Amino acid sequence: MKSIGALFAIGVLALVVQGALARMIPPPWCPDLAWLVVVGIGLRWPHFVSGVVLAVVLGYGMDLLSGSLMGQHALLRLVSFLAAALAARQLDLSGGVSVGIFVLVMTVVYGIAMVTSLSFFVDATWPGFDVVGASIAHAIVNVLAAGPMIGIVERVQARFSDEEVGRRGPMPLGFDSLRGGFL
Repeated sequence: MKSIGALFAIGVLALVVQGALARMIPPPWCPDLAWLVVVGIGLRWPHFVSGVVLAVVLGYGMDLLSGSLMGQHALLRLVSFLAAALAARQLDLSGGVSVGIFVLVMTVVYGIAMVTSLSFFVDATWPGFDVVGASIAHAIVNVLAAGPMIGIVERVQARFSDEEVGRRGPMPLGFDSLRGGFL
């Protein structure tokens, strides 16, 4: 329970720092720190249900701060968490290069999904090459910030964890071997 609260605090702090950075750095060059926290939770968090709740709550907090469509960030952060959790259980994402490639691809997909969902609901033009270029620039910045942010998530999770999860192998989504069932 302590680790959930600590990760929530890290996520809220990332939202605040990201909001301050967004006032000084133009949009494609400002890292999405709160999204990286959600991806870090998906990659390293052993409990599926509490991770889903954290991802949705942090996404909803981003919706409140950004002024976007209500629920847009929450839905896309949920999808990002699910993709990260699934990738962490199916792929070897233990190295920095593999995590960087994963974050690069997920950032581009996230940016295109954000613009596409916005254009679907707000009668705007569909994304073009300028959106893909901005997504790639944003992805490069996110890759540079991914190492420290995912490292912070790992350290907080290890520090406040009630059990020792580092020695266990990844379990299937939502299955907890200590309790003998689903979370």
